[in-house]
This record gives sequence, structure tokens and C-alpha cells, in this order.
Amino acid sequence: MSNDLDKSAAITETVQNALLLSGHEIHGSDSNEERYDSIEEMWMAEGVLRKSPQTKKDTKNDDEDESMNIGLSKAGRRKWYSRSSDFWDDEGTCPASVDGMLGGFASITDIDLDGSKKFLLDLANIRPDLALDNDDSEETTTCAVECGAGIGRVTKGLLLPLGFGRCDLVESSSRLISAAPSYIGDPGASKCRFLCVGLQDFEPKENFYDVIWIQWCIGYLTDADCVDLFRRCGASLRKPGGVICIKDNTCTGEAFILDVEDASVTRSLPYLLELTNKAGLKVVFQRNQEGFPDNIFPVPMIALDVAR
Repeated sequence: MSNDLDKSAAITETVQNALLLSGHEIHGSDSNEERYDSIEEMWMAEGVLRKSPQTKKDTKNDDEDESMNIGLSKAGRRKWYSRSSDFWDDEGTCPASVDGMLGGFASITDIDLDGSKKFLLDLANIRPDLALDNDDSEETTTCAVECGAGIGRVTKGLLLPLGFGRCDLVESSSRLISAAPSYIGDPGASKCRFLCVGLQDFEPKENFYDVIWIQWCIGYLTDADCVDLFRRCGASLRKPGGVICIKDNTCTGEAFILDVEDASVTRSLPYLLELTNKAGLKVVFQRNQEGFPDNIFPVPMIALDVAR
């Protein structure tokens, strides 16, 4: 890997190379039916990565050689997050309701929450140090965080009913997070903190959370911001039982599908796992959600811990 690449481009290059070496696809497409030969090409087309000239001096003949390097475009990154923010802040594209949170698929919410509950309970059975119910923790209040929380659908339907003593909700849209307390209702809302911040800027406390739940939101982050978030979340897990749980759409037959409208990327499972591996995480439990309609992407549930 070239030393000239900055961290953002280097992460994408490393993940892309790992996928190639393991025989997985790196090509993809978008919602406008455009095709991309590689992950790097897609991020460059979106303006998140860019080519820039770097001048190197040849010490032997004093000639200058211009080469193109790939690096992060700060303006492009800001624009990427602005596009998704505009989508979620618009009542027309995203009502502050369960249907809005699920993109018109409110009918699957009970199946989804039931699958997530069984996943966490089965995980707790094989991971006895994982504390879910506050009654099981004598010394500290059990704490979970719902990342990309919207109005708090997962907090209300999964985390609080499991018995967590406190839940944090992290959401970039002030419109949606302001609707969360009334949606959750009392007494559940009194156990919650409502944090209006994007996941790319979320800085959780170290050794703080028993469960970090990340569902249907990781596609809004760039590769580098995914890895950085996973690293911060890893440091935020309570030892020895805390876990990061990712539940998200995945694609097959290609590495990614870019949604141009809301600025999000559905990644293949190998692509997603390479990002977690780059962040120093390991899979401790995994299964697929069952019972969804055929027109919904495959949705794995993945529990991760820091690879110590």
C-alpha cells in the first residue's frame, strides 16, 4: 500500500485488496444502474475520495515527476453526510413514525424485534458475562445504546423490555430524536438519554456499554468512518461481556449497492466483515434474520468483541 495515501483512502484500499485476495467481489452498482469496477471507484465518483497531484523530486537529475495520489476530499465527505441528513430531516421522505424508520416496511417491525430478542438471549446463553437485565448486574446499571436510533424503535421494542437499566439513543436528525421521548413514553423515556449527533462524530465513554446496537444505519458511513466508529465502540464495551451488535442489509453477487437518493451503501457481508476486522474486532456470534419478505435484502445479525 502506498505511503502517500491518507487514512481514508488507505482503509478502502486495504479492504478492497483483502476482498480480492479472498476471492470476493469488489465491483458494484448504484440505484441509477451505474456500474463501478471497484469500491475505490465508487467512493471517488461520490466525491469522498479524490485524486490529487503530488510532486516528487528526483535527486539524481533534479527532474520533477508528477504522480496522482488518492486521498480524502473533506468537502466531498461533508457533502456525503449532508445528503443523508437532508433525506432523514425531510418529513416527506421520512415521517417520524415506525413506517418512516423502516422505509415503508412497518409490517416487519414485530418480526424484526422478535428476531433481535432471540438473538440477544441466545448470545447471553453462550456469553455468561453479558449483562442484559439490570437485575442481573449487582454493581452497575446495565447500559445499552441504539445507534442511528431515529425515534427509538429498537429502544422501545427491544432494549428496554430486555431490562436494561439505561439506554442511550444516538441520532443525527434533531427532528427524529425530538420525537423519541413521546414515542417511547413513560416510564421508559426516563431511563434514556437522547443524543443528537452523527455516528461519525459519536464519542462513547470507555468501558461504558454492555450492548451497542447498530441497525440499518452503518451504510451511511464512509469506510474510514465505519472503522473509526467500530474502534471507538470497541473501547466503549464493558469488560468482559460487552458486545457490539450489527444488524443490517447485505447484498450478494457484488460488493456494494449505492443508493444515490439517500447517500447510503449496502455492503456485501465480506465487505462489512473486512471493515470490522480492520477495526480490530472479532465475531463472537452470528445468524441471519428470518421471516422477512423476499424483496428485502439478506439481514445478518453479528455480535462482535475486541480481538484481544
